[in-house]
Amino acid sequence: MKSIGLGMALLGLALAAMADSLSTQRERGAALVAHLRAQAPAGAMTNTGILRTRDAHGRRQQLPVTISTWPEGDGWKVRYEAGATNHGAVESLTVTFATNRPPTFEAPGTPGTGLSSQRPFANTDFWWCDLGLEFLHWPDQRVVKQEMSNGRLCWAMDSHNPGTHGYASVRSWVDAEFNALLRAEAYDSQRRKIKEFSTGSFREVKGRDGQDVWMLKDIRMRDDLKDSRTELLYDPPK
Repeated sequence: MKSIGLGMALLGLALAAMADSLSTQRERGAALVAHLRAQAPAGAMTNTGILRTRDAHGRRQQLPVTISTWPEGDGWKVRYEAGATNHGAVESLTVTFATNRPPTFEAPGTPGTGLSSQRPFANTDFWWCDLGLEFLHWPDQRVVKQEMSNGRLCWAMDSHNPGTHGYASVRSWVDAEFNALLRAEAYDSQRRKIKEFSTGSFREVKGRDGQDVWMLKDIRMRDDLKDSRTELLYDPPK
């Protein structure tokens, strides 16, 4: 209910978003990303699924993936493990999240500090920075307007990278009622679209308390420069 209340309050404040001053856009952007960064998981959980890729030549590949989430300290961790279940190498990446600092990344066989987050996970179109939602921690966030996306009324927010590596900016669409990230487009310094992320469909399942809850079935990443795409398909909960 708190998420819905915040979404409706922000919605009422931005009826004339196109005419907002830059300072007002940044004020609203800061409030929105603060809320998104604070969306910690309720507890430990493990999901399984498939990473399905298609390259520019039409070649396809799929890998089983296990995603484990658990609270730790003042934040939480998410571990992605992709690869063969009975043989072959398994690639692992652990992302540490916190509300007040950017994500950090750990992977076996790589140094613990100074890691570049612009690298693919398991040879897919999901970079480490994508899985860590790194752009939500950039200092310049601007809610620029409201518009429809994925059939929902959304906040359109521009995030600007103060550094010189990786994406130069990201335009994201956040559901105005539930404050859920639905879609994001990443651009280079010439304003060319590099990649596009989007959520797919949802399934209705019974929660532990017997109540019906909605769970995400898939998310998608498209790399416009490589003309490739990756889907993360979640298994139905057992």
